[in-house]
Amino acid sequence: MAEQEDIRKLLKRYLAGECTPEERTRVEQWYSELDIRMEKPAEEVVEADLAEIRNRLAPPPLRRTKLWYRYAAAVVAVFVIAIAAYKLNPTEGLKNREHAEIISNPQDIAPGGNRAVLKLADGSEITLNSSPNGEIAQEGAHAIYKNTDGELIYQLANTDRNSAEDPVFNTLQTPRGGQYHLVLPDSTKVWLNASSKLTYTLNSPTKERLVKLEGEAYFEVTKNPNRPFRVESKGQVVEVLGTAFNINSYSDESAVKTTLVDGAVRVAGTTKRESVVLQPGQQAVLDRHNRLSIKPTDLMAAIAWKHGKFSFKQADIGVVMRQLSRWYDVEVVFKGKKPNIMLSGEVYRNTHASKVLEILSFYNLTCRIETVNGVKQIIIQ
Repeated sequence: MAEQEDIRKLLKRYLAGECTPEERTRVEQWYSELDIRMEKPAEEVVEADLAEIRNRLAPPPLRRTKLWYRYAAAVVAVFVIAIAAYKLNPTEGLKNREHAEIISNPQDIAPGGNRAVLKLADGSEITLNSSPNGEIAQEGAHAIYKNTDGELIYQLANTDRNSAEDPVFNTLQTPRGGQYHLVLPDSTKVWLNASSKLTYTLNSPTKERLVKLEGEAYFEVTKNPNRPFRVESKGQVVEVLGTAFNINSYSDESAVKTTLVDGAVRVAGTTKRESVVLQPGQQAVLDRHNRLSIKPTDLMAAIAWKHGKFSFKQADIGVVMRQLSRWYDVEVVFKGKKPNIMLSGEVYRNTHASKVLEILSFYNLTCRIETVNGVKQIIIQ
């Protein structure tokens, strides 16, 4: 047991970057020898192992290392270390980590899900998560459907009315703890993150397709050179012809971030007359002083939410906790001074809050979940 405890402490120091050169060599050599002793697993075995690890342990700081060729670029060192630690004690595994500083609480918070409200042109509202599948409304010349996959889809039902009617505006709004997938009348796909709002017209008489965003959304725009697509959000306008990109424009964040996945977009500030053109893999940052800049970015981290994950890479703890606050619909309270640390890790969003919070235990932080005056809180100290 003492030897096992020493190994745990060593691995924790390794993940935190606090090992001496000799200790680092020891860990990496030990893992290298472990690889040699173990047979290369089948792909489905690897996936099963990773699923087991994710269920047992939220990933601590990411640190890549040499892995088997089948998943060399897909797994971080924490998963490998978790496998090794589990094999040291296969009966208890990692579920009873003695030094985990997450305080168990029956008030654990379930993850968010497909929840949204659709506001129609006449002001009526439809709560999508409680409405049946199939056609849910008629809006001008369009029929609105909710399908079995939780998508909201517009279909043109009357072409004669479409050319004659006045512009029809709809708004899709997700609450804290909600997300939704929308297919616009032009077939553009939009994924709306938690606590976000998208306003759009069904039949714009102009030559542009204009939507307004508050919060965060991922867009896959249908190409139409004759009708450029524009997104207005918190002091900026993004202009595209057909491409895939993400905009993070929450009011409580210090900057608006536009990340280009495919194609090309122009990002223009509405206060200062400046604009930038993005290439795939670049991110435009509009800061609180309306200064616009371009920086390279990690695409997978920027759009991880769209793929059902939290992905943090040297992220300020405040940024991380605001993401958790929106997804779990919970207040975050720092007891004392907010820690000045950067967090790295990757966790699936379909887990309870306590699993995601396990990442903080690797930074010597204690957190608990409480209900105060009917409001659930994550308290960190």
